[in-house]
Amino acid sequence: MGRDRLYGLDALRGVAAVAVALHHFARINHLPLPPLNPSIAVDLFFILSGFVMTRTYEDQMRDGLTTVGFIGLRYRRLFLPLAIGSTIGLFVMLDRYGVSAPVFAAYGLILCFLPVVGRPAFPLNGPAWSLFVEIVCNVLHGAIFSKISNMQLLVLSVASALVFIACFTTGMSLWSPDFTSVLWLIPREMTCYLVGIWIFRTSGDAPLGNRPTWAICAFALALGLASVNAPLEMLALIVCPLIVRASLGLPRMAWAIWAGAISYPLYATHVPTMQLARYLGAYPFAGLLAAAAVAITVAMIFETGRTMRTAASQVISG
Repeated sequence: MGRDRLYGLDALRGVAAVAVALHHFARINHLPLPPLNPSIAVDLFFILSGFVMTRTYEDQMRDGLTTVGFIGLRYRRLFLPLAIGSTIGLFVMLDRYGVSAPVFAAYGLILCFLPVVGRPAFPLNGPAWSLFVEIVCNVLHGAIFSKISNMQLLVLSVASALVFIACFTTGMSLWSPDFTSVLWLIPREMTCYLVGIWIFRTSGDAPLGNRPTWAICAFALALGLASVNAPLEMLALIVCPLIVRASLGLPRMAWAIWAGAISYPLYATHVPTMQLARYLGAYPFAGLLAAAAVAITVAMIFETGRTMRTAASQVISG
């Protein structure tokens, strides 16, 4: 039986995706970075993923859904936007460096959500590193997390958090495009994923408080504060689970539906689209508009058509 949609999670997803896109827009075009921490945005994605995967699939896992079957569902859900973004990236790489075996090898690997063992790990589409880590977490969820008790889950979460803190304080858990960096980021994002599982198992859909709109605003504020320094980044990360719970009471809103539907297509396609625009000599904001247009088109084609049409009709009707 299907569950009601959680519009607060849609809203958070959209805000996080926009924050990541604006950060990359500034980097690609050598502009001042906006006060929006992309790491916290990705951390939120993993908290939401753990929550939603538990909410949607964990009962099925206990009733016979295998890990292989679960990963098949995840590939089917995640594949097309990533493939579109990575194909745009392939055209850029071919035009820049010519036809070569390494370029096509990187393309084949990324379509399987796998990295190149080198630098950069995902040359065709940088944000794909987090989708590789997502699949790693999904595999562990199907094989291990879904089969352990809440107490065991808590112990595993604490152990993962300790590894993450050690990596962070030594500078190993800071993003860079090389393969080793991606591996060191796994403890950080797995901790977030485990926290998402824990939230749903212990609280379900029950919201924290009755001010969900404030939760969305608090997340935007957390993105800004986290960009100041490392201690505030960690504080923002600690607050994110509370923000997720507080957002759960958000009522059905057209903007939240759109934000949720566009979030993943934007995340999976924006970097190659902006890079292509810059490579073609387009004005920087033309690249930003192109990334938005590609994301909206992908969402309209591949997201739930009825949901998107409903949101559109609500916007039109006011």
